[in-house]
Amino acid sequence: MKLLIFSQYYPPEMGAPQARLSELAKHLRKMNYEITVLTAMPNYPTGRIFKGYRGKLRVTEELDGIRVVRTCIWPSKSSKILPRLISYISFAFTSVVLGLWGLGKYDVVLIESPPLFILPSGILIKRLVRANAIMMVADVWPECLIQTGHASDGLALKMMFWLEKFGYNHCQAVALTNPGARDHIRNRFPHLCNKITVISNGVDVNMFRPELRSDDIRRQLGAAEGDFLVGYCGLHGIAQGLDVVVEAAKKLTGRPNIKFVMIGDGPTKERLAAKAKELGIRNLLFLDKKPKSEMPAILASLDTSLITLKVRYPQTMPSKVYEALASGVPPIVAKGCQAEALVMSNNAGSSYEPGDADELAKVIVELADNKELWNRIRQNATRLSNRFDRNILAKRTAEIIEAVAQNRSLPDIEW
Repeated sequence: MKLLIFSQYYPPEMGAPQARLSELAKHLRKMNYEITVLTAMPNYPTGRIFKGYRGKLRVTEELDGIRVVRTCIWPSKSSKILPRLISYISFAFTSVVLGLWGLGKYDVVLIESPPLFILPSGILIKRLVRANAIMMVADVWPECLIQTGHASDGLALKMMFWLEKFGYNHCQAVALTNPGARDHIRNRFPHLCNKITVISNGVDVNMFRPELRSDDIRRQLGAAEGDFLVGYCGLHGIAQGLDVVVEAAKKLTGRPNIKFVMIGDGPTKERLAAKAKELGIRNLLFLDKKPKSEMPAILASLDTSLITLKVRYPQTMPSKVYEALASGVPPIVAKGCQAEALVMSNNAGSSYEPGDADELAKVIVELADNKELWNRIRQNATRLSNRFDRNILAKRTAEIIEAVAQNRSLPDIEW
Protein backbone atom coordinates (compact mmCIF):
# COMPACT_ATOMS: atom_id res chain seq x y z
CA MET A 1 0.00 0.00 0.00
CA LYS A 2 1.42 3.37 -1.04
CA LEU A 3 0.22 6.25 1.12
CA LEU A 4 0.84 9.98 0.72
CA ILE A 5 0.17 12.23 3.72
CA PHE A 6 -0.45 15.86 2.76
CA SER A 7 -0.31 18.27 5.68
CA GLN A 8 1.00 21.76 6.40
CA TYR A 9 2.13 20.50 9.82
CA TYR A 10 4.60 17.74 10.71
CA PRO A 11 7.47 17.12 13.19
CA PRO A 12 9.90 18.46 14.27
CA GLU A 13 7.01 20.83 14.97
CA MET A 14 5.01 20.00 18.10
CA GLY A 15 1.23 19.91 18.26
CA ALA A 16 -1.78 17.64 17.94
CA PRO A 17 -1.80 17.23 14.12
CA GLN A 18 1.95 16.71 14.06
CA ALA A 19 1.84 14.03 16.75
CA ARG A 20 -1.19 12.25 15.30
CA LEU A 21 0.14 12.09 11.75
CA SER A 22 3.70 11.13 12.65
CA GLU A 23 2.59 8.39 15.05
CA LEU A 24 0.11 7.07 12.50
CA ALA A 25 2.81 7.05 9.84
CA LYS A 26 5.22 5.12 12.07
CA HIS A 27 2.61 2.50 12.94
CA LEU A 28 1.53 2.07 9.32
CA ARG A 29 5.18 1.81 8.30
CA LYS A 30 5.44 -1.24 10.57
CA MET A 31 2.50 -2.71 8.61
CA ASN A 32 4.64 -2.47 5.45
CA TYR A 33 3.00 0.66 4.09
CA GLU A 34 5.20 2.73 1.78
CA ILE A 35 4.69 6.27 3.07
CA THR A 36 5.64 9.74 1.88
CA VAL A 37 4.76 12.94 3.73
CA LEU A 38 4.39 16.17 1.75
CA THR A 39 4.55 19.08 4.17
CA ALA A 40 5.86 22.60 4.78
CA MET A 41 9.17 23.73 6.21
CA PRO A 42 8.75 23.50 10.00
CA ASN A 43 7.76 26.83 11.55
CA TYR A 44 4.89 26.21 13.99
CA PRO A 45 4.11 27.73 16.49
CA THR A 46 6.92 30.30 16.46
CA GLY A 47 6.18 31.66 12.98
CA ARG A 48 9.85 31.28 12.03
CA ILE A 49 11.37 28.57 9.86
CA PHE A 50 13.35 26.20 12.07
CA LYS A 51 17.13 26.28 11.99
CA GLY A 52 18.50 23.96 9.31
CA TYR A 53 15.58 24.58 6.96
CA ARG A 54 15.88 28.33 6.41
CA GLY A 55 16.55 29.68 2.92
CA LYS A 56 15.61 26.41 1.21
CA LEU A 57 12.89 25.88 -1.39
CA ARG A 58 12.62 22.08 -1.07
CA VAL A 59 14.04 19.53 1.35
CA THR A 60 13.76 15.75 1.22
CA GLU A 61 14.67 13.79 4.34
CA GLU A 62 13.90 10.55 6.13
CA LEU A 63 12.31 10.48 9.60
CA ASP A 64 11.64 7.13 11.30
CA GLY A 65 11.93 5.34 7.97
CA ILE A 66 9.42 7.69 6.35
CA ARG A 67 10.22 9.90 3.37
CA VAL A 68 9.37 13.53 4.13
CA VAL A 69 9.26 16.12 1.35
CA ARG A 70 9.14 19.74 2.53
CA THR A 71 8.46 22.84 0.48
CA CYS A 72 8.91 26.49 1.40
CA ILE A 73 6.23 28.53 3.14
CA TRP A 74 5.79 32.16 4.13
CA PRO A 75 5.49 31.60 7.90
CA SER A 76 3.31 33.61 10.25
CA LYS A 77 2.04 33.28 13.81
CA SER A 78 -0.20 36.32 13.49
CA SER A 79 -3.82 36.00 14.61
CA LYS A 80 -4.87 38.36 11.81
CA ILE A 81 -6.63 36.91 8.78
CA LEU A 82 -4.47 38.32 5.98
CA PRO A 83 -1.00 37.16 7.19
CA ARG A 84 -2.36 33.69 7.98
CA LEU A 85 -4.13 33.49 4.63
CA ILE A 86 -0.91 34.38 2.82
CA SER A 87 0.90 31.68 4.78
CA TYR A 88 -1.67 29.01 3.89
CA ILE A 89 -1.75 29.96 0.23
CA SER A 90 2.05 30.05 -0.03
CA PHE A 91 2.28 26.39 1.01
CA ALA A 92 -0.71 25.45 -1.15
CA PHE A 93 1.22 26.83 -4.12
CA THR A 94 4.70 25.45 -3.38
CA SER A 95 3.39 21.99 -2.43
CA VAL A 96 2.21 21.53 -6.01
CA VAL A 97 4.90 23.43 -7.90
CA LEU A 98 7.86 22.10 -5.89
CA GLY A 99 6.53 19.08 -4.03
CA LEU A 100 5.38 16.75 -6.79
CA TRP A 101 8.80 16.09 -8.34
CA GLY A 102 9.41 12.35 -8.38
CA LEU A 103 6.50 11.38 -6.13
CA GLY A 104 5.05 8.82 -8.53
CA LYS A 105 1.74 7.00 -8.08
CA TYR A 106 -0.05 6.35 -4.76
CA ASP A 107 -3.06 4.36 -3.63
CA VAL A 108 -4.42 6.84 -1.08
CA VAL A 109 -3.73 10.45 -0.08
CA LEU A 110 -4.53 11.61 3.48
CA ILE A 111 -5.30 15.33 3.34
CA GLU A 112 -5.09 17.05 6.73
CA SER A 113 -7.55 19.85 7.47
CA PRO A 114 -7.47 22.58 8.69
CA PRO A 115 -6.31 24.75 7.08
CA LEU A 116 -9.03 24.59 4.44
CA PHE A 117 -7.01 26.71 2.01
CA ILE A 118 -4.71 23.83 1.08
CA LEU A 119 -7.64 21.58 0.05
CA PRO A 120 -7.63 22.53 -3.66
CA SER A 121 -3.93 21.64 -3.79
CA GLY A 122 -4.64 18.37 -2.00
CA ILE A 123 -7.38 17.44 -4.46
CA LEU A 124 -5.13 18.36 -7.40
CA ILE A 125 -2.29 16.29 -5.95
CA LYS A 126 -4.51 13.25 -5.43
CA ARG A 127 -5.52 13.41 -9.08
CA LEU A 128 -1.95 13.83 -10.29
CA VAL A 129 -0.73 10.84 -8.26
CA ARG A 130 -3.87 8.89 -9.34
CA ALA A 131 -5.05 8.12 -5.82
CA ASN A 132 -8.24 8.13 -3.81
CA ALA A 133 -8.35 10.60 -0.91
CA ILE A 134 -9.31 10.75 2.75
CA MET A 135 -9.91 14.22 4.20
CA MET A 136 -8.83 14.11 7.85
CA VAL A 137 -10.67 16.85 9.76
CA ALA A 138 -8.96 17.74 13.02
CA ASP A 139 -11.19 20.78 13.67
CA VAL A 140 -14.41 21.62 11.86
CA TRP A 141 -13.57 24.84 10.09
CA PRO A 142 -15.03 27.41 9.67
CA GLU A 143 -17.46 26.67 12.53
CA CYS A 144 -14.70 26.58 15.15
CA LEU A 145 -13.47 29.98 13.97
CA ILE A 146 -16.98 31.42 14.17
CA GLN A 147 -17.43 30.09 17.72
CA THR A 148 -14.22 31.79 18.86
CA GLY A 149 -15.10 35.06 17.15
CA HIS A 150 -12.26 34.79 14.63
CA ALA A 151 -14.47 34.68 11.56
CA SER A 152 -17.34 36.96 10.64
CA ASP A 153 -19.57 37.43 7.62
CA GLY A 154 -17.52 38.34 4.60
CA LEU A 155 -15.70 36.97 1.60
CA ALA A 156 -13.20 34.92 3.65
CA LEU A 157 -15.96 33.14 5.55
CA LYS A 158 -17.91 32.38 2.38
CA MET A 159 -14.72 31.04 0.83
CA MET A 160 -14.10 28.74 3.80
CA PHE A 161 -17.62 27.30 3.67
CA TRP A 162 -17.14 26.67 -0.04
CA LEU A 163 -13.74 25.03 0.55
CA GLU A 164 -15.16 22.83 3.30
CA LYS A 165 -17.92 21.54 1.01
CA PHE A 166 -15.46 21.23 -1.87
CA GLY A 167 -13.20 19.00 0.22
CA TYR A 168 -16.02 16.77 1.43
CA ASN A 169 -17.39 16.33 -2.09
CA HIS A 170 -14.05 15.55 -3.76
CA CYS A 171 -12.66 13.02 -1.27
CA GLN A 172 -13.66 9.36 -1.14
CA ALA A 173 -13.86 9.50 2.68
CA VAL A 174 -14.07 12.18 5.37
CA ALA A 175 -12.65 11.28 8.78
CA LEU A 176 -13.47 13.24 11.94
CA THR A 177 -11.68 12.79 15.26
CA ASN A 178 -14.74 11.92 17.36
CA PRO A 179 -18.36 10.73 17.04
CA GLY A 180 -19.81 14.15 17.91
CA ALA A 181 -18.05 15.81 14.99
CA ARG A 182 -18.94 12.89 12.72
CA ASP A 183 -22.64 13.13 13.56
CA HIS A 184 -22.57 16.91 13.14
CA ILE A 185 -21.16 16.65 9.60
CA ARG A 186 -23.59 13.86 8.73
CA ASN A 187 -26.48 16.08 9.78
CA ARG A 188 -25.20 18.99 7.70
CA PHE A 189 -24.36 16.86 4.66
CA PRO A 190 -26.79 13.90 4.75
CA HIS A 191 -25.91 12.89 1.18
CA LEU A 192 -22.35 12.15 2.38
CA CYS A 193 -23.28 9.89 5.32
CA ASN A 194 -21.80 6.74 3.80
CA LYS A 195 -18.34 8.23 3.45
CA ILE A 196 -18.02 9.96 6.83
CA THR A 197 -16.14 8.07 9.54
CA VAL A 198 -13.91 8.49 12.60
CA ILE A 199 -10.12 8.37 12.83
CA SER A 200 -9.53 9.17 16.48
CA ASN A 201 -6.56 10.76 18.13
CA GLY A 202 -4.81 8.50 20.59
CA VAL A 203 -1.79 7.97 22.80
CA ASP A 204 1.28 5.76 23.02
CA VAL A 205 0.52 3.99 26.30
CA ASN A 206 4.10 2.73 26.48
CA MET A 207 5.44 6.29 26.36
CA PHE A 208 2.91 8.01 28.67
CA ARG A 209 2.74 6.09 31.95
CA PRO A 210 1.94 6.89 35.61
CA GLU A 211 5.20 5.23 36.68
CA LEU A 212 7.20 8.15 35.27
CA ARG A 213 6.05 10.44 38.09
CA SER A 214 9.13 12.07 39.63
CA ASP A 215 9.67 14.15 42.77
CA ASP A 216 12.75 15.74 41.16
CA ILE A 217 10.70 16.91 38.19
CA ARG A 218 7.96 18.21 40.50
CA ARG A 219 10.52 20.35 42.30
CA GLN A 220 11.76 21.69 38.94
CA LEU A 221 8.15 22.62 38.15
CA GLY A 222 7.84 24.61 41.36
CA ALA A 223 6.09 22.07 43.61
CA ALA A 224 7.37 21.30 47.08
CA GLU A 225 6.55 18.09 48.97
CA GLY A 226 2.81 17.92 49.68
CA ASP A 227 1.91 20.52 47.02
CA PHE A 228 -0.89 19.95 44.52
CA LEU A 229 0.55 20.72 41.07
CA VAL A 230 -1.81 22.01 38.37
CA GLY A 231 -0.36 22.02 34.86
CA TYR A 232 -1.13 23.17 31.37
CA CYS A 233 1.11 21.73 28.65
CA GLY A 234 0.78 22.75 25.02
CA LEU A 235 0.03 25.58 22.65
CA HIS A 236 -0.67 28.96 24.22
CA GLY A 237 -3.13 29.94 21.52
CA ILE A 238 -6.29 31.96 21.19
CA ALA A 239 -8.67 28.99 21.03
CA GLN A 240 -7.31 27.62 24.32
CA GLY A 241 -8.71 30.52 26.38
CA LEU A 242 -5.84 30.43 28.86
CA ASP A 243 -6.72 33.65 30.69
CA VAL A 244 -8.91 31.46 32.88
CA VAL A 245 -5.81 29.67 34.21
CA VAL A 246 -4.15 32.94 35.23
CA GLU A 247 -7.37 34.12 36.88
CA ALA A 248 -7.87 30.81 38.74
CA ALA A 249 -4.28 30.97 39.99
CA LYS A 250 -4.97 34.48 41.28
CA LYS A 251 -8.06 33.27 43.15
CA LEU A 252 -6.07 30.46 44.79
CA THR A 253 -3.16 32.55 46.04
CA GLY A 254 -4.50 31.93 49.55
CA ARG A 255 -3.86 28.20 49.10
CA PRO A 256 -0.04 28.01 49.21
CA ASN A 257 -0.10 24.22 48.64
CA ILE A 258 -1.68 24.64 45.17
CA LYS A 259 0.87 25.50 42.48
CA PHE A 260 0.39 26.18 38.76
CA VAL A 261 2.77 25.62 35.85
CA MET A 262 2.21 26.47 32.19
CA ILE A 263 4.59 24.85 29.69
CA GLY A 264 4.70 25.64 25.99
CA ASP A 265 4.70 28.47 23.49
CA GLY A 266 2.28 30.35 21.28
CA PRO A 267 0.88 33.74 20.31
CA THR A 268 -0.73 34.51 23.70
CA LYS A 269 2.10 33.43 26.00
CA GLU A 270 3.81 36.82 26.35
CA ARG A 271 0.51 38.53 27.14
CA LEU A 272 -0.44 35.88 29.71
CA ALA A 273 2.94 36.12 31.45
CA ALA A 274 2.65 39.92 31.54
CA LYS A 275 -0.85 39.65 32.98
CA ALA A 276 0.32 37.29 35.72
CA LYS A 277 3.18 39.65 36.59
CA GLU A 278 0.85 42.64 36.67
CA LEU A 279 -1.52 40.82 39.03
CA GLY A 280 1.36 39.81 41.29
CA ILE A 281 0.66 36.08 40.94
CA ARG A 282 3.43 34.04 42.56
CA ASN A 283 1.91 30.56 42.47
CA LEU A 284 2.13 30.35 38.65
CA LEU A 285 5.30 29.43 36.77
CA PHE A 286 5.70 29.88 33.00
CA LEU A 287 8.19 27.56 31.28
CA ASP A 288 9.33 27.26 27.67
CA LYS A 289 8.22 24.29 25.61
CA LYS A 290 10.12 21.09 26.35
CA PRO A 291 11.47 18.39 24.02
CA LYS A 292 8.96 15.68 23.23
CA SER A 293 11.14 13.12 25.01
CA GLU A 294 10.74 14.98 28.33
CA MET A 295 6.97 15.42 28.21
CA PRO A 296 5.84 11.97 29.44
CA ALA A 297 7.68 12.35 32.75
CA ILE A 298 6.62 15.98 33.10
CA LEU A 299 2.96 15.14 32.52
CA ALA A 300 3.04 12.18 34.88
CA SER A 301 4.47 14.44 37.59
CA LEU A 302 1.43 16.73 37.58
CA ASP A 303 -1.54 16.23 39.89
CA THR A 304 -4.05 17.47 37.35
CA SER A 305 -3.81 18.51 33.71
CA LEU A 306 -5.86 21.42 32.36
CA ILE A 307 -7.58 20.89 29.01
CA THR A 308 -8.85 24.40 28.33
CA LEU A 309 -10.96 25.94 25.57
CA LYS A 310 -12.09 29.51 25.05
CA VAL A 311 -15.74 28.55 24.47
CA ARG A 312 -17.87 25.42 24.21
CA TYR A 313 -16.85 23.35 21.18
CA PRO A 314 -19.40 20.54 20.76
CA GLN A 315 -17.48 18.91 17.91
CA THR A 316 -14.00 19.17 19.45
CA MET A 317 -11.95 16.50 21.21
CA PRO A 318 -8.68 18.03 22.53
CA SER A 319 -5.93 15.48 21.99
CA LYS A 320 -4.14 16.41 25.22
CA VAL A 321 -6.77 14.51 27.18
CA TYR A 322 -5.50 11.14 25.91
CA GLU A 323 -1.99 11.75 27.20
CA ALA A 324 -3.31 12.89 30.57
CA LEU A 325 -5.44 9.74 30.88
CA ALA A 326 -2.54 7.44 30.02
CA SER A 327 -0.31 9.26 32.53
CA GLY A 328 -2.83 8.70 35.31
CA VAL A 329 -3.25 12.45 35.70
CA PRO A 330 -6.87 13.53 36.28
CA PRO A 331 -7.77 15.96 33.47
CA ILE A 332 -9.93 19.01 34.07
CA VAL A 333 -11.62 19.61 30.72
CA ALA A 334 -13.66 22.48 29.35
CA LYS A 335 -17.38 21.75 29.28
CA GLY A 336 -19.15 21.50 25.97
CA CYS A 337 -16.55 19.45 24.09
CA GLN A 338 -16.39 15.72 23.45
CA ALA A 339 -13.76 15.32 26.17
CA GLU A 340 -16.31 16.29 28.80
CA ALA A 341 -18.66 13.49 27.80
CA LEU A 342 -15.80 10.98 27.69
CA VAL A 343 -14.19 11.71 31.06
CA MET A 344 -17.37 12.43 33.01
CA SER A 345 -19.17 9.28 31.83
CA ASN A 346 -16.16 7.21 32.88
CA ASN A 347 -15.45 9.13 36.12
CA ALA A 348 -11.98 9.78 34.70
CA GLY A 349 -11.75 13.54 35.17
CA SER A 350 -13.53 16.77 36.04
CA SER A 351 -14.92 19.69 34.05
CA TYR A 352 -15.44 23.46 34.25
CA GLU A 353 -17.32 26.06 32.23
CA PRO A 354 -14.98 27.73 29.67
CA GLY A 355 -13.88 31.14 30.92
CA ASP A 356 -15.27 30.59 34.45
CA ALA A 357 -12.27 31.01 36.76
CA ASP A 358 -14.42 30.55 39.87
CA GLU A 359 -15.62 27.13 38.75
CA LEU A 360 -12.14 26.10 37.65
CA ALA A 361 -10.70 27.09 41.02
CA LYS A 362 -13.48 25.18 42.80
CA VAL A 363 -12.79 21.99 40.83
CA ILE A 364 -9.05 22.26 41.53
CA VAL A 365 -9.68 22.64 45.25
CA GLU A 366 -12.03 19.65 45.25
CA LEU A 367 -9.32 17.44 43.77
CA ALA A 368 -6.59 18.88 45.98
CA ASP A 369 -8.61 18.30 49.17
CA ASN A 370 -10.01 14.84 48.38
CA LYS A 371 -7.18 12.35 48.02
CA GLU A 372 -9.57 9.41 47.77
CA LEU A 373 -11.40 11.02 44.83
CA TRP A 374 -8.12 11.91 43.15
CA ASN A 375 -6.82 8.33 43.43
CA ARG A 376 -10.07 6.87 42.09
CA ILE A 377 -10.00 9.18 39.06
CA ARG A 378 -6.34 8.28 38.42
CA GLN A 379 -7.18 4.60 38.22
CA ASN A 380 -10.18 5.17 35.97
CA ALA A 381 -8.15 7.45 33.70
CA THR A 382 -5.40 4.89 33.13
CA ARG A 383 -7.96 2.18 32.41
CA LEU A 384 -9.84 4.38 29.93
CA SER A 385 -6.67 5.30 28.04
CA ASN A 386 -6.26 1.72 26.81
CA ARG A 387 -9.20 2.30 24.44
CA PHE A 388 -7.10 4.88 22.62
CA ASP A 389 -3.83 2.97 22.30
CA ARG A 390 -2.22 4.09 19.03
CA ASN A 391 -1.54 0.47 18.06
CA ILE A 392 -5.26 -0.25 18.11
CA LEU A 393 -6.13 2.99 16.33
CA ALA A 394 -3.55 2.36 13.58
CA LYS A 395 -5.16 -1.00 12.76
CA ARG A 396 -8.59 0.65 12.55
CA THR A 397 -7.18 3.39 10.33
CA ALA A 398 -5.56 0.80 8.07
CA GLU A 399 -8.98 -0.79 7.57
CA ILE A 400 -10.35 2.58 6.42
CA ILE A 401 -7.38 3.27 4.13
CA GLU A 402 -7.65 -0.13 2.47
CA ALA A 403 -11.42 0.27 1.98
CA VAL A 404 -10.86 3.65 0.32
CA ALA A 405 -8.06 2.31 -1.88
CA GLN A 406 -10.31 -0.52 -3.08
CA ASN A 407 -13.47 1.61 -3.38
CA ARG A 408 -15.25 -0.53 -0.77
CA SER A 409 -17.76 0.54 1.87
CA LEU A 410 -16.16 2.01 4.99
CA PRO A 411 -15.94 -0.29 8.02
CA ASP A 412 -17.86 0.48 11.21
CA ILE A 413 -15.44 2.09 13.68
CA GLU A 414 -15.93 2.12 17.46
CA TRP A 415 -14.68 5.05 19.53
